[in-house]
Amino acid sequence: MRNLAESIAYTNKKKASQIRLLESHYSKSIEEIQDFIAGKRSAVGVTSGLGYLSGWYQWNFIQSFIVNNEVDYEQLSKATFFGIESNNVRYFLGKKVATFKTALLFHISVKHLAQALLLGWEDRAIKYGQLILSMLYGKQYNGGHPGYRHAWFILEIFCKWREISLDYDKLNYPPDMGIYGRVLTHWDTKDQVLLEELVDQLTKFHIEQSDEEEHKDWTPDFSSSDYFIYAIEILIWLNIRSKLRLPDYHADNDLMRLSINNWDTRKQEIPTFDLLEQSKAKLLREYSGIEFEI
Repeated sequence: MRNLAESIAYTNKKKASQIRLLESHYSKSIEEIQDFIAGKRSAVGVTSGLGYLSGWYQWNFIQSFIVNNEVDYEQLSKATFFGIESNNVRYFLGKKVATFKTALLFHISVKHLAQALLLGWEDRAIKYGQLILSMLYGKQYNGGHPGYRHAWFILEIFCKWREISLDYDKLNYPPDMGIYGRVLTHWDTKDQVLLEELVDQLTKFHIEQSDEEEHKDWTPDFSSSDYFIYAIEILIWLNIRSKLRLPDYHADNDLMRLSINNWDTRKQEIPTFDLLEQSKAKLLREYSGIEFEI
């Protein structure tokens, strides 16, 4: 997008359309999970149902802000919870079935990791980060994809915080991280001027790279309007800096002034979902000797 106003206008139009046209995402997802519990469908229906529920709540989280200027953390919590659990069940199934290797897209999964941290679910986020790393080195992601550099940036920031060293020889790491590479070099800087400069550069890149139209010679980093105005990669960096008591950033550009872009949120409750618990209990009975990672 050329500017923030254009990003907001596009996001408003797209979310209204998605929510209106794909309202069945919610009801069909519930049906898929219920059918598995009733023995009418395989466990794949659980993973897809949870994935669709995650997307549904993410759309509504963004639309609530666009339309009502409301930051609905309950919607964000559900979007994050269902995304994490979708991969949790997929990984569980993959341990039993050698040919089962489906997962949510890497760049989406990593954003759910960041959202979990922003929501204050530190223990769960750490476990999920380890799960993503297992999937990254395993059959699910097979080293990852070099596109969407912001996803690698988020993962790197998480690893720096947890003092985890990535094995780059086993990864399809982007050859050029651009501005993200510079931020990673100075991720824990105590220089306030440099910090503000880096955030401004990230903000500019975020807006410019928000585009759902891919071209032959260009793939935008942010190819989903779920994240055009929600700068998750910047937020998780600032959130982790805050955890480490490094100098804070004071928002001084239009994107970061939006109330949705708050990196220091109050801890939210982790949602519960009875159908998920029933599904996991059924899977544990059917696949004895295998445990869930989360």
